Amino acid sequence: MRRALAALLLASATLFAGTPDLPTVRLGKVDYVNLEDGATRLGLRLVRSVPDTTVMLKSGAQPVARLVDQSRQIDLMGLRIFLGDPVKTRGDSFFISRIDFQDRIVPRLRPDMCGTAPAVPHLIVIDPGHGGPDPGGINKSLGTMEKTYTLDTSLRLKKLLEAAGFKVVLTRESDVDLSKPNRAEIANVAGADFFVSVHYNVVQHDTTTTGVEVMLFPPATQWSADSWSPGQKVFVEDKQSPVNKFDVWNCVLGGALHKRLLEALHDGDRGEKFEHLAVLRGLKCPGVLVEPAFISSNAEAAKLGTAAFRDTIAGAIFAGIQDYAAVIRSLHPPAVQAPAAGPAPRSQPTRPAAGP
Repeated sequence: MRRALAALLLASATLFAGTPDLPTVRLGKVDYVNLEDGATRLGLRLVRSVPDTTVMLKSGAQPVARLVDQSRQIDLMGLRIFLGDPVKTRGDSFFISRIDFQDRIVPRLRPDMCGTAPAVPHLIVIDPGHGGPDPGGINKSLGTMEKTYTLDTSLRLKKLLEAAGFKVVLTRESDVDLSKPNRAEIANVAGADFFVSVHYNVVQHDTTTTGVEVMLFPPATQWSADSWSPGQKVFVEDKQSPVNKFDVWNCVLGGALHKRLLEALHDGDRGEKFEHLAVLRGLKCPGVLVEPAFISSNAEAAKLGTAAFRDTIAGAIFAGIQDYAAVIRSLHPPAVQAPAAGPAPRSQPTRPAAGP
C-alpha cells in the first residue's frame, strides 16, 4: 500500500499545472464538487461499493479512500478523518464539499497541488497544554493531572528535535499558566515555522474510552465537530482567522502526526477533527493540537505514569514532524548552484624579439 501511495505522491506535478478549478454545484448552502471529477483530477478511480451508499477511491487496485453518503467520516489512507460537511449523492453521483476536497483530500494525496509551500521547517514551537492553576484533565482515581504529562512529554520531544537539528521554543517550561491566545503569540513572535500543542483527552464520567485524536482549526464557514452532535449549538466563523491561511498545510501536518501516533500507540483512532480552538486561531504559521491518549481512561492514565510510554508518545510526534518536514522539503527544489569557476588561463610567456 505504501509503495503505491508513494508513487501517487511522487507523480509529476506538471500533470495538473494550470488546470481550472473543478465545477461546483450548490447543495443547500454549500458548494460541492462531483467526486468522480475530483478522482480524475487526482489520477484515481472511483469505484462503487456495496452497499451502494458507499464509494471507494483507488489507485490501481489499491484503496485510497472510502466515503459514505450522508456521512462526514471517511477513511483516507487508513486514517479516520472528519469532513466539515457530509458527503451527498444526487442520482448516481457522489459529491464532496469543495472546501473538503481542496483542504482535506488534496493535501493528503497531492501536496504538490496545494500552491506555495511554507518555509522548510527550522524553528518549531511546542505548546505543553494547561499549567499553573489550570490542571487540565484529572484522573481522580490515580491522582494525576494533564498539565504534568503535557509538560513532561513536550520536554522529551524538545530533546529529540534539538538532537535532529531543529530549534525549539516551548510556550512554557515550568508549571505556569498562559492564556490560549498568548501561546499562539509566542509562536508568532518567535517566527515559528509551525506549532504543535500537546494535550491529553478527557471524557467526563467515562474511564474506558481510549485512542488518538488530532484537532485542526476549521476553514471559514465550516462547523466545529461538536456542532454536529445532537442538541449542540452550532459554532461557525464566517471570517478568516490568521491560521486559516495555512488550512492545507495544517492538514498535511495533522495527517503526519495522526499516522505516526496511531502506528506507535495501537490504541484506537478517535479521528482528525475540526474545533475553533483559541490556541490555534491566531497562529501565523501551520499548527495543530494533538491528544495522544485519554487521562480519563484508567488504563491509559496508568501507562502515562510511566516514562517509557511518554517516550513513545514523544517519539511518535517527533517522527510525524520529520515526515511533515520531508514533505515540505520535497516541495522546495534545491537551489541551482553556479558551476565552480575553473583556474584562470595562464598567459603565454612572451618571447624576446629577434635581434637584427
